[in-house]
Amino acid sequence: MKRTGAIVNTTLITMDPQRKRAEQGGMVWEEGEIVFIGENQAVKRWAQQKKLPLIDGTGRYVFPGLVNTHMHLFQNLLKGLGADLTLEAWWPSTIKPAAMLLEAKHLQAAAVGGTLEAIRGGSTTLVDYMYAHPQEGLSEVLIDAVSQVGARLMYARGYRNTGADYGFPKVLIERTKDVFSEINRLQRDYEEKQQMVSFMLAPAAVWALDASGLMDTRGFADEAGIPITMHMFETKTDNVVCRERFGVKDALSFFKQTRLLGDDLLAVHVVDVGARELDAFLEYGVKVSHNPVANMYLASGISPVIDMLKRNIVVGLGTDGAASNNTTDMLETMKITALLHKTAALDPTAMTADKVLGMATIEGAKAIHMEEYVGSLEVGKKADFFVFYPDGCGKSSPCHDPVASLVYSSGQQSIETVVIDGRTILDKGKFVDLDEHEAYERQSNMARDLMQKIQEA
Repeated sequence: MKRTGAIVNTTLITMDPQRKRAEQGGMVWEEGEIVFIGENQAVKRWAQQKKLPLIDGTGRYVFPGLVNTHMHLFQNLLKGLGADLTLEAWWPSTIKPAAMLLEAKHLQAAAVGGTLEAIRGGSTTLVDYMYAHPQEGLSEVLIDAVSQVGARLMYARGYRNTGADYGFPKVLIERTKDVFSEINRLQRDYEEKQQMVSFMLAPAAVWALDASGLMDTRGFADEAGIPITMHMFETKTDNVVCRERFGVKDALSFFKQTRLLGDDLLAVHVVDVGARELDAFLEYGVKVSHNPVANMYLASGISPVIDMLKRNIVVGLGTDGAASNNTTDMLETMKITALLHKTAALDPTAMTADKVLGMATIEGAKAIHMEEYVGSLEVGKKADFFVFYPDGCGKSSPCHDPVASLVYSSGQQSIETVVIDGRTILDKGKFVDLDEHEAYERQSNMARDLMQKIQEA
């Protein structure tokens, strides 16, 4: 597939450090990289000389691809099953039985379906936190499925090394050294897909690893240069577990004791925190993945994102898994982020459309250490972007301010074209290489198959 092209007669919302808007201009990309942003005639000359495919962007706006900093693609088979439950009730009733019986065919269908849905909503980079490994080989299944669709993937290999004494299924408990060996192998196997496939360590949560497991994680991360992501402070459970199991004052003390905190750590959720925890995050350079829909769905609370931003803590956005959100659509997440924090602060300026878009693009890229490649439209960065066509659906038409329209009144029908690594994945509303509806039908069939296995178990 060609990784070159150009677009003219458009406005580019660059999200560069100056937040420039390149109005009535265009962009050129070659071999998956942005090589020029400028006025229309220069773009047309470049395209003509190089014989590049040329997109007419009249009435359209170009945005950097959205960065989803936290997902669980296997949960796409579980939409609606975790409704109206707390986190503590949701996990054993909804996730545990599915995770224990997950097979390659289920995961492949969910990963393809969830990735298609994400791309249709403008996402180009996905962090998938895959913690269900009841059988070998599921990492490759997920990576290959996302690669088949064409998204850029940060594969976060999830794991637990404890919990049997508390009723956690042994089939989901692993030795950390086995996980690290797998990550080393995956890095070698996917070396040729650099930047399209990269890796993170993903210890599940404080209640799923003991002190040695977290210390081993820190040691391997430092040695291998691989970042870490972990569910942290999602509810009060973290502090309770640390006091009862580990005999420490609170979770923050435990994280310091195990050396987990660092500028390579992406903390997910971060709801039950105060000034002490946020000050520590700033001190250690910890980044945050904010998942407002999941936090609301499970009634975990409101993450103090405004306080984080005031401290200049890097905050990206995530959808979380479909079992606690019911979609992988970042467009919805952006709108809810803005409205939630306006309401929490009783201040309509507390979370603006521009701030939210930044969290979904360049701040998300910083959160996963990929800001050198993605998150903004700049020469030298990867050609990861989407074309927003406000008149593509009634919800986003008319458009007076493209950023406000994208955040507050867009829908997936407004996303006309998606380009990732210079390849056109979605073209004029249709996926180029995959039958979308066939993929969704297979996803539904595999969801029913998994539910049948759970009922028979």
